[in-house]
Amino acid sequence: MPTNSLTRALEWSGYLQRKISTNEQLKTELSQDILHPITPDIIKQWFTQTSGQPVHQPIATEQCKHLLRKLRNRVFCALMVRDINGQACFEEVTQSMSFLADLAVQQAYLSIMQDLVQIHGEPINPETGKPMEMIILGMGKLGGKELNVSSDIDLIMLYAQEGETTGRRPLSHHEFYGRLTQRMMPVLSEINADGHVFRTDLRLRPDGDGGPLAWSLDALENYLITQGREWERYAWLKARVIPVKYFKQSSSKEDIAQLKSLRTPFVYRKYFDFDALASLRQLRERIRQDWQRKALNRNGVDSIHNIKLGEGGIREIEFTVQLAQLIRGGRMPSLQLRGLLPALHAEIGIGLITKEEGLLLENAYRFLRRVEHMLQYREDEQTHLLPADPERFAALAKAMNMEEQAFRSQLNEHRRVVSRAFRNAFRIAGMGEESASGPHYNHLSDTSDSTDLPELVQQFFAPEIHEYIENRIKALLNSSRIRTLSGSSRTRLKKLLPQLLETAAKSDNPQLTCGNLFDLIEAIAQRSAYLALLAEYPETLARVARIMSSSHWAAGYLIRNPILLDGLIDWQTLMQNVDFSHIATQLSKDLDACVLQDGQPDVEQQMNIMRDVQKQVSFQLLAQDLSGGLSVEKLADHLSALADLLLEESIKRIWPAVKPKPEQTSEPVPDYPRFAVIAYGKLGGKELGYASDLDLVLLFDDPADYALEVYAKLGRRLSTWLSSMTSSGRMYEIDLRLRPDGDAGLLAISVDTFEKYQLEHAWPWEHQALTRARFCAGDKAIGKRFERIRRQILLKERDREQLRQDIIDMRAKMRAGHPNNSGMFDVKHDHGGMVDIEFITQYLVLAYSHQYPRLLDNLGNIALLKIAAEGGFIPEDLANEVADAYRTLRKTQHAVRLRGQEKARVDNHLLLNERQAVNRLWEIVFPGTREQEGNPS
Repeated sequence: MPTNSLTRALEWSGYLQRKISTNEQLKTELSQDILHPITPDIIKQWFTQTSGQPVHQPIATEQCKHLLRKLRNRVFCALMVRDINGQACFEEVTQSMSFLADLAVQQAYLSIMQDLVQIHGEPINPETGKPMEMIILGMGKLGGKELNVSSDIDLIMLYAQEGETTGRRPLSHHEFYGRLTQRMMPVLSEINADGHVFRTDLRLRPDGDGGPLAWSLDALENYLITQGREWERYAWLKARVIPVKYFKQSSSKEDIAQLKSLRTPFVYRKYFDFDALASLRQLRERIRQDWQRKALNRNGVDSIHNIKLGEGGIREIEFTVQLAQLIRGGRMPSLQLRGLLPALHAEIGIGLITKEEGLLLENAYRFLRRVEHMLQYREDEQTHLLPADPERFAALAKAMNMEEQAFRSQLNEHRRVVSRAFRNAFRIAGMGEESASGPHYNHLSDTSDSTDLPELVQQFFAPEIHEYIENRIKALLNSSRIRTLSGSSRTRLKKLLPQLLETAAKSDNPQLTCGNLFDLIEAIAQRSAYLALLAEYPETLARVARIMSSSHWAAGYLIRNPILLDGLIDWQTLMQNVDFSHIATQLSKDLDACVLQDGQPDVEQQMNIMRDVQKQVSFQLLAQDLSGGLSVEKLADHLSALADLLLEESIKRIWPAVKPKPEQTSEPVPDYPRFAVIAYGKLGGKELGYASDLDLVLLFDDPADYALEVYAKLGRRLSTWLSSMTSSGRMYEIDLRLRPDGDAGLLAISVDTFEKYQLEHAWPWEHQALTRARFCAGDKAIGKRFERIRRQILLKERDREQLRQDIIDMRAKMRAGHPNNSGMFDVKHDHGGMVDIEFITQYLVLAYSHQYPRLLDNLGNIALLKIAAEGGFIPEDLANEVADAYRTLRKTQHAVRLRGQEKARVDNHLLLNERQAVNRLWEIVFPGTREQEGNPS
C-alpha cells in the first residue's frame, strides 16, 4: 500500500484512522481504490462485486443496509485520500457522492417496494392500468449533483395518481407510498455497526413536517398554486428526479413530464413577479440575520468560523447565483440549470456577471467547498465550523497543503469576494442597485395613499386639463378590469395613482402622458406584479412616463407588451450598445434549452422566446432612440441586423422538423438546408422600421428529388414561424409577393429558376426592386450566387428612354395608389418625397451600372446618389443636397410615426428646400415629366 499517500490523510482524519485499524478489508481495497479517479461506473462496479447481482435487482432489506454502508465507507475513504493528496478534483468528489446517494436511494426503494408489494399488491395507475413507480426528487445539493462528503440528502416523495393496490390486504396509494417512504428512511439513515449511508431530510416537502410523507401530483399542483412560497421556489430550483424502476411494465415518462409542467412555471416565471422580489429580499436578509443572530449568541464563533452560513460563506454564493436564475430563468431557459457552477458559467455567458467577477466567485466556491470537505473528512460529521483551536487550524491548513498564513489570507480574501457579491446580488441579477437601500422615493413628494385624487389634479395640473384628467380617472376606476381587482391589487393601485399623477405632471406633455399612463394601468391591472413594480419603484415609473410623454407609438408599444417594463429597472444596461453577436449566442443557448420531456424541441416555447427577444431588443433601441442616442440610419441598421439574426436562427430551428428522414430518401440530406432568404424593400436596403413588414424571396439550390417539396415546406414553416400569433405576439409580418410570378408562383424556387425568370421574364419594376435586394440569411453559397445573378441583371445595358418611361409609369401608379387630399405634404409618397429619391436612385443604377459598376453595391440611397455624382451622371452639388434631403425626410417620417400617426404627413409649408432639391434632380433625370403629372410643390 502506498503509505506516503495515506500519511497526510491519516494525520488529519481520526475517522480514517479508526476505520483502517478495525477493517483490514477496507485497508486492502483502499490501496487500489486511490490509484484511479472515482467514477459512477467504478462505484456501480464495487456494488455489484460485493452484492453479487446487478444494481437494478432488489436485495433483502437487511442485506441492503449492510451493503450500502460498506460501499459508502469505501467511497468516502477513497475520496478522502485522493482529495487530501490533491488527486481528486472538486467534480470527482461531489459527483461521486451524488451518484452514491442516487444508488443508495434506488436500492432502498427496490428492497422496500419488494416487501410491500408482497403484502399489499401492486399500486396501479387507474388511467393506464400499469404499475406505478414512485417519483423521488433529490433536492438541494443532491439535485444539483454537488453533494458534499458528509451531507444530508433532501428528498421529496411523489406519486402520480390516487387509487388502491391490488393485493389481498390493499392500501390506498396515499397510505402505500407513505409507508414506502417511512420504511426507506432507516435503510439510508439508521446508524448501526457499519455506520450510516446518508442522513435523510423530508422537510422540504409541502407543509414540511406537518404534511404527508408522500404527495400525489394533483395535491402537489394544488399546493404550489395556492400556497407555494418564495423560499420554496429557491428550493425547487435544484429539484431532480432520481430514476427508480421496480415494475417491468411501468413507465414514468408521462408522470415526470407532468411534474416538469408543474415545477418549471413555479420556479421560473416569464412575467417576473415583483412581489416575489420583495420576498427574495427578505430571504436574503434572513440569511444574513441568521448568522448575525448566531454571532451574538455564541460570541461570533458561528459567524466568523461557519464557512457555509457565515458571512462570505457558501450559502451566500448559492444565493447570488440562484437569485439571477430565479429572476431571469423564465425568459432565458439556458439559465435553468441545477448545478451551481454550470449556472454561474451561464450567467457569465449572458453578461449578468462579468468574467472577472465570475472567476472570483468560482474560485471562492471551489476553495470553500474543499475546506468544507476537509472539515467533514476529519470525523465524518456534517460540520462547517473552522477550528477555533490554533493547532487544529494549522492542521487544517496542512491538510489543504498550504502554509497556515497563506491559507488564512486566501480564506479571508475569498470570503470578502463572496460577501461583496452577496451584498450586490440584486444588482448582479439586473434588478437595480444594492437591495439594502431599497426602493427610492426621493424624487416624489410624500403623497398620502388617502389623498383625494381630484385635489391632486387641482394641485398638479393646469386648469385647462383638469376636466380631461378627472374624467380619465373616473373611467379608469369604473372599468371592468379595475372593479374586479383583488383587495391587495386595489391597495397597490390606490398607492400608485397619486404617484402617477405627480410624475405625469412633471413631464413635457402632462395631458398626453397622463392619458397614456392610464391606458397602461388598465392594460396591466390584472397583473399585480406590474402594479407592484410601478408602485414600489418610482424611478421606473418616471422612466415609463418619459416614454409615454415622448412618443405615442412607443406608449402603445409598451402598453401592448408590458413584459418590457422590467427592462426599465436597469436603465444603464438599457442604454448600452446592442451586441448582436452576444444576442445570437445567447438566443441559440436558450432555444437549445427548450426541450420537451421526450427530448424533442418545445416549438411553442422557442417561438415565444424569439418574439420576446425581438421585442426586448427593439425596445432597447427604442429607448436609445427616444433619448437621442441613435440616428435614423443607425437605428435602421440595428433593426435590420436584428431581423437578419432572427431569420437565420429560424431556419436552423425549422430545418430539423422538415428535412427528409434517412429512410425517406436514398440521397444524402444536408445538416443545414441549401436554402437562402433574400431581403427586398426596407430590409433589403437596411432601412427597416419598428413595425416594418419583411419583403422576402426564398431560394434553394439542391439537386435532390425531394428539394422542391421540402424547401416549399420549409418556406411555409418559416412564414408561419415568423408571422403567426402566439402568446408573445407576432415576430414580423411577411410579404412573399415579390417572388417570381407573385402569389401564383412557388413559395420557394430554385436559383436556376430565379435566374431564368430575371433574365427572360421579369418586369422592369422587378429589376427596380432588385437594386435593393440582398442575401440576409441561410446558405452563404446561395447568397454569393444570388449576388452574381443580381449583378449580371443590373449590369445589362438598357434602352434608357424605355427605362425612363417604365419608371415614370410605375411612379404614376404608386402615386395613384396613395392619393393625398389632406392639404398636407406626404413625406413618402408626394412629389419631392422619399419615393421620388428611391426611383431616381433605381434609375441611375439600372441605366449606368454597366458603365460604372460601383453603382451595383447595395449601399443605400444616400451613398448611391454620391456614387452617381462621382460617375458624372448627376450634378455633385445637387446629389449632396438630395442626399441630405433624404436623410431629413427619413428623420421626419420617423418622428411623425413615433407620434402615432399612421401616415407621415406634415404641414405643406414645411420641408420646402428639401422638396425643391428633389424636384430639381427629378427634372434632370426625368425631364418634362413633372409638368405632365402636375406638381403641387
